[in-house]
Amino acid sequence: MDTDNLAVYSLVEQLRGYGRKQFTGKLELHSVKDYKWSIYYCHGRLVWASGGIHNHRRWRRLMGQYRVQIDFNKISLRTPEEIRLWDYQVLVILMKRMILTREQISPIIECFVQEVLFDIIQCAANERITYYCDFEDEITPVISLIHAENAIERAHQDWLTWRKAGIADFSPNLAPWIKRPEQLKEEASDLTYKTLITILDGRRSLRELSAWMKKDLLTLVQSLMAYYHRGMVGLVEVSDVQAPFSSGSLNEANETAKLRDNDLIQKKLPILARPLIACVDDSNQVCATIEQIVTEFGYGFLGIRDSIKVLPLLIEHKPELIILDVVMPIVGGYELCTQIRRIPEFKNTPILILTGNNTLIDRIKAKLVGATAFVSKTSGNDKIGEQIHKYLYSYDIETNELSSLEPSDDSS
Repeated sequence: MDTDNLAVYSLVEQLRGYGRKQFTGKLELHSVKDYKWSIYYCHGRLVWASGGIHNHRRWRRLMGQYRVQIDFNKISLRTPEEIRLWDYQVLVILMKRMILTREQISPIIECFVQEVLFDIIQCAANERITYYCDFEDEITPVISLIHAENAIERAHQDWLTWRKAGIADFSPNLAPWIKRPEQLKEEASDLTYKTLITILDGRRSLRELSAWMKKDLLTLVQSLMAYYHRGMVGLVEVSDVQAPFSSGSLNEANETAKLRDNDLIQKKLPILARPLIACVDDSNQVCATIEQIVTEFGYGFLGIRDSIKVLPLLIEHKPELIILDVVMPIVGGYELCTQIRRIPEFKNTPILILTGNNTLIDRIKAKLVGATAFVSKTSGNDKIGEQIHKYLYSYDIETNELSSLEPSDDSS
């Protein structure tokens, strides 16, 4: 047995041991690089797990995957213990308010536990991990009890599969980016090039890309490795995002008081890792409607009502899809589309024309200025959302396959 396998085996047995001993409390693990994880047990069962490099990104991503919408302005955490475990306590609040049932929350918790266990196991293969056991730190109330032996074995098998695939050194928390765009354009098909240029921006981790594209994580990483080993794609560490709740700046007086509108914990989650949709429309009502639609789909939203400010704001925020209203004062949608297409960064960005008309003349105009498609104002929220979701992706949405990510046969 080689060294990294031995270290992983030792860790796995340690985690199993706490389950077999019917342990109740918190197991805290520390890596040499100062990563920290917390695993909570209750009578040998797993209750919750958190920590690591992307603790807040993980929470936001999994909430999005399960389509859980949370208004943090309506959530108050009153005690230091609740603030420290805000991620778990928010789920408790949702259950108590009957927004989600225990049965709906349990699979979410299982996903948290599995990801944390995998990250700890991968870390153990590369560096030393130390343990700290706290019998006093119990988590309450308990929403779900997970069989520790099964969960640990599943995470271990996931790691062995990852290792066998030859990607043991690649954390799913790394973010891919285009390292050599010219070489990629020469060697890959047009569809592959447009897809990779769109999705690999160094801001989304491999896990976030997997969730966004609804593709298996292992399959996605293996598809990208061909480009990585040929120097066209790089992998970079991306920092965690800010938590919606912060205990660092809370003083003793307001730790036990009811937190009001301007308190630190009421900051909404940032949207850096979600695909950003920009809507350019001078109507407040239309912008609000589009915002509601895209946020329900888990996307970020940028509303621009002043057509003069469109180009600077688009260059600053770099949205993945742009929606343009046809009729606006000063600069109309068709003219704006022409201007946007002149910017190299938006050459391949989907641009949807928002209109109440859908005549042949309108279609010809849209094609001439480089628009991708129409979005009808009267088609209903669900239909508009489906069109946005469809045109956001440049890979084959009919087959939903990633086979096109492989280098073309004639590449050299």
